[in-house]
Amino acid sequence: MAKMQTAAPAAPVMDEAELAEMRRLIFDAPIAELAESQGISIDEAVKLRVEKNLEAAEVPIEVTVRPIERMGKTMGFASVNIGGMVVDDFRVIDGKNGVFLGMPSKPDPTSRTGYRSTARVMDRHLQERLDAAAAQGYTQAVEKLIARAEALRPAPIREQMAEATREADKSNAARPAPTKGKEARDDR
Repeated sequence: MAKMQTAAPAAPVMDEAELAEMRRLIFDAPIAELAESQGISIDEAVKLRVEKNLEAAEVPIEVTVRPIERMGKTMGFASVNIGGMVVDDFRVIDGKNGVFLGMPSKPDPTSRTGYRSTARVMDRHLQERLDAAAAQGYTQAVEKLIARAEALRPAPIREQMAEATREADKSNAARPAPTKGKEARDDR
């Protein structure tokens, strides 16, 4: 007997005007209007508005990276500030799909790998934002280190010699010219 597969019911398709009206009701309209239009109580309308506002709110993320000399695929360590909460000891890893953050972990002899994660990211969108911020933070940290190294690096010998020649020419131009003749020889 062949099994028949039924398609899952598709989500109702809304045009732009309906979406704009729904956004207006959820974010801008009075609670009573939202409750009336959705056929729900005031308490349910308040809960709906809070949930939708939380979903729409972007949590500020700041990643501070400390580049290190590469150890395998590990390129550095990072601290992540997520809306005022700081989590340290993320590893910045150069994977086959690009730079990403490895979660902080601690030794655990009972686990299969010998380590246990101390932080987890459950939302894929948040993980993607963290990875993008880590890549950007790593690039900025490396550029800052390169600029600092170049500022501290002494000039090449040719530039040093050219600068010394300019200084000597300037110093010699400021001196009075030696006098020629018998008077100059008598001072010996």
